[in-house]
Amino acid sequence: MNPQSRNRRVRRELDELLREGLIDEARHARLRQRYPTEGWDWRSLGRWFLIFGAISLMAGLGILGRKWFAFTLTKLAVVQTIGLIASFGIARWLKRERPTLSWTAASLELLGGLGLIGLTFNLGAIFSTGSGNWPALLLIDLILLMVLSYALRNALLLTLAAVVFFCWFGGFTGYASGWGAYWFGMGYPLRFLAAAAAIIAVAVIHQQSENGPLAPFRGFFKIWLSSGLFFAEMALWLLSLFGNFNLENHRWHLAGGGEIFLFNSLWAILNVALIGLGARLMMRMLTGYGATFLIIQIYTLFFAHLSEDLGLPLSLLVAGGGALALTFHLERRRREQA
Repeated sequence: MNPQSRNRRVRRELDELLREGLIDEARHARLRQRYPTEGWDWRSLGRWFLIFGAISLMAGLGILGRKWFAFTLTKLAVVQTIGLIASFGIARWLKRERPTLSWTAASLELLGGLGLIGLTFNLGAIFSTGSGNWPALLLIDLILLMVLSYALRNALLLTLAAVVFFCWFGGFTGYASGWGAYWFGMGYPLRFLAAAAAIIAVAVIHQQSENGPLAPFRGFFKIWLSSGLFFAEMALWLLSLFGNFNLENHRWHLAGGGEIFLFNSLWAILNVALIGLGARLMMRMLTGYGATFLIIQIYTLFFAHLSEDLGLPLSLLVAGGGALALTFHLERRRREQA
């Protein structure tokens, strides 16, 4: 457990003992001083400096290489391959010789995953047939990243695979539908809702199996679950505003009131269910998703249907006042629970 988290937990227990009268204020103050919570989280800071340093180093080498050598895609592919092998090789060495640097090794593997995507697209450009089927390259990356995630037991690579899936799924369905582009417009949002349901089902099965055959991958189900919930929330957000719009045949989709009401109702039911389920199962991620997107839905409905009638000044006052009231309420609850 992180020392800061442990100390905060101990301090909460001491506060509870003081409220119950089991210790006096003097002893409470002396014990609290033994568990400081104000120090820097050097471990977290080190991870971010590691990622920043690795990216900066690769960018610097790329700029110098372009300055000193004649640039070709083939030479770039060779450099990318060397970097890819080095990232995974150093990560493997760290796991074996420096097990305490596990986050460093995981970050290097993530860097290798990013390099794999770059190498794939570079090879696609070198051996291009003119088809323009770029989602096929993402599918290759998705398969390789999924294999590497479980082979290396790296949750960061699995998170990257989820991002690649989002890009591939939108790109593939857009490409296959005939309009040949994706542009993150999420045309046909209902397809993302169907994909989200499938991913959440995989997450549930994964969680149930982590006490058995998937025990080495304990906790991976949270990435599956978070990915599915994010896709579902984003899809329902767009569906609640525009319905299941179609950018292939029409400039936009003018959904009727019944369709908008249906998708808003589904979105509200999902978020309320997540809040309740999160509280019941003690899963803060579910509660966080439900509460966050329920607030987003309220603000979306307000600005989409009420703000124009109220006018800009009054709308901003209502929205800002509501945000401040919510902040004060949450802060009061946090202090009560501390």
